[in-house]
Amino acid sequence: MDGMEKLTKQSTRIDIYDPAMCCSTGVCGPDVDDELIDFSNDVKWLKDQGLEVKRYNLGQEPEAFKSNPEVLSRLQKKGSQVLPLIMINGAIVSEGGYPDRRQFSEWLKLSSRTALQETPLHYTQKVETLVALSASAAAGSHDTLQQLYQQGITLGLQREELVRAIQTGIDIRQQNLQETLQTANELIGVTTGGCTPGGGCC
Repeated sequence: MDGMEKLTKQSTRIDIYDPAMCCSTGVCGPDVDDELIDFSNDVKWLKDQGLEVKRYNLGQEPEAFKSNPEVLSRLQKKGSQVLPLIMINGAIVSEGGYPDRRQFSEWLKLSSRTALQETPLHYTQKVETLVALSASAAAGSHDTLQQLYQQGITLGLQREELVRAIQTGIDIRQQNLQETLQTANELIGVTTGGCTPGGGCC
């Protein structure tokens, strides 16, 4: 029985307590977080090996932090800088940063050959497609949006991933429009529920 089979049979569980953020993939918003992209890829790799991995976002799942006494204690003592916090089978193994695949292999005692297995070449293409999809939605580029969506399907991306990327772009577009409208209203003197000076409506 090799190390991975042994770990899988022992039901190894990895819990990741992330700081508050819009998403854990690293491809949401206008800027790409390379560290989060690499870590998300490693999480996917761990799941592919049959390990149970759970991630919790402080901004979206605060109850998960409150319900874990050890995590809550660390937060109360050190604040949010303790995040991300990594636990393996209930024991804290890392805090304040994202470990790489080599570190996971050491903690889980995986063979270096398995742990350092190269990332599939198409992974970068998938990430680039998701980023471009968000950007196209934010820019309102209809034709490009359709082309990128089909490209994502061809690359094997899940529909949920594509929808999430598009929704991120839409959210960015709406936020930009709201900020532009607010600035325009301030410039021309429109108040909430009001009208322009001399507009004849008040």
